[in-house]
Amino acid sequence: MVEKKIREDLTVIKQIMIESRQNFYNVGIHLVVWGGIVILALLLTFYNLSIKYLLPEYWIWLVGFGLAWIFEFWQYKRYQHGERVYNKLNRIGSTLWMSILITMMIYGIFGGVGGNLVEGGNGIIAGLLAIGYFVTGEVIEMKWIKYLGFGWWIGIIILFFSPNDLGILIMAILMTLLQFIPGVILFVKGPKND
Repeated sequence: MVEKKIREDLTVIKQIMIESRQNFYNVGIHLVVWGGIVILALLLTFYNLSIKYLLPEYWIWLVGFGLAWIFEFWQYKRYQHGERVYNKLNRIGSTLWMSILITMMIYGIFGGVGGNLVEGGNGIIAGLLAIGYFVTGEVIEMKWIKYLGFGWWIGIIILFFSPNDLGILIMAILMTLLQFIPGVILFVKGPKND
């Protein structure tokens, strides 16, 4: 009797893991949109600081984040009424990434507007992303997602030894390699090919 209950519980847990991994493919478009917007904002910030001043950097980021949040609300409304598998593991993953995103935005927006961004700020942001990818990859049992966390950690070390202007370009490269391209892969591959 106890063995049967344990097997049933393990079957339920395995099903939750499979559903969570399948749902993670739906995140691909979000990685592409946020990654693309951040890459563009980083390149505009670099241009603004190093080549020709256009406008205060916080406007670049406020507009970029505004566009990304419009996309998020559109996606939410679009899929709000559809059938979505949403288990406890998905909720944990969503909470993790929302916490990381809010922390990065508070740091970036209010730190920038308040004039309190520190040297190495890109490394701090990369560290938050490393945590997100590493934990997510472990929870949904996708090793290549977990390994993206290692990529971000290597990126942190490089960023901490780079001047801030160069760090902006390095961060854009990291964002392209470790968020935008993986997002495209997830989006194109889709859950049906897992």
